[in-house]
Amino acid sequence: MTGQVLDFSSNYDILIKELGELRVKKDEPMANHTTFRIGGPADLFYIAYEEKEFINAIKLARELAIPIFILGGGANILVSDKGIRGLVIKNRASKVRIVGLKGKGKVLAVNEVYVEAEGGALINQLVRFCLDEGLEGLEFLLSVPGTVGGALKINAHFRPEKGEFIGNKLYKARLLTLENKVVEVGKDYFIFCYDQSVLQKSGDILLAATFCLTKGDKKMIWKEAMAGVKKRQESQPIGIACSGCTFRNTQDKPAGYLLEKAGLKGIKVGNAQFSQKHANFILNLGGAKAKDVLELIKIAKEKVKEKFGVELKEEIFLVGEF
Repeated sequence: MTGQVLDFSSNYDILIKELGELRVKKDEPMANHTTFRIGGPADLFYIAYEEKEFINAIKLARELAIPIFILGGGANILVSDKGIRGLVIKNRASKVRIVGLKGKGKVLAVNEVYVEAEGGALINQLVRFCLDEGLEGLEFLLSVPGTVGGALKINAHFRPEKGEFIGNKLYKARLLTLENKVVEVGKDYFIFCYDQSVLQKSGDILLAATFCLTKGDKKMIWKEAMAGVKKRQESQPIGIACSGCTFRNTQDKPAGYLLEKAGLKGIKVGNAQFSQKHANFILNLGGAKAKDVLELIKIAKEKVKEKFGVELKEEIFLVGEF
């Protein structure tokens, strides 16, 4: 019938049987899987440890018309208190390896090294691998939470003025399309810009990414990486549940500056609070709800609009039933 709503939950039992009754959890609290420590239950929750498992789960859910949400490290998202309908697939396919070398000069000294990382690899895992191999290019991401898939989706960065974007080092990637085809694309396909990539709109799912890095002095690269970590520790809240920066920077001013000048530092709603250390971070002081965070976001937007005439845009993604 026209207008009839498909009850995809009727296919849950089929999905569970195919993926394994011991592998699929029901009503899994998403607060256990996000850096914000906020979020209601996912109807179904499945961890894929290998790329084949990951692809199989996605294809199966799509065939059964069950909505899916791909979860990486759980950073940069705010999950609804009502949770997520359908299947949450946590990608733990995390292999990192050197897949190519390129030399130059008469003796063909190695200059460029190509490193492939699966989408579920933690950013820290990838960066530490590169540092230990003496490879330069991704050291600015040391200590950044999340996975390779999530980082490429938002074009993760540290000091934009220095060109420190993960997308700048991408060589190629392997994707699963909406049509369930595995394709290989180059860097230009992503249309990278500040906090954005084509993955936010295309529906493509990252399977693996290959980065082009350069050989360098291992000690110096580690030193640069640790300097970045120290700077983050000095300027950002550490050791408390949050989801990273709440708002995207504007063309003229960093969001943190606007929020601070608008008097947002320390403002609380429930157990959610704008950090006293960096105004663009909302903290979960313990037991905070998504509704508390949303109210803080609303207040911040209104105050910044009133004081500066600027419309702030969220950097975090809202996931689930809002």
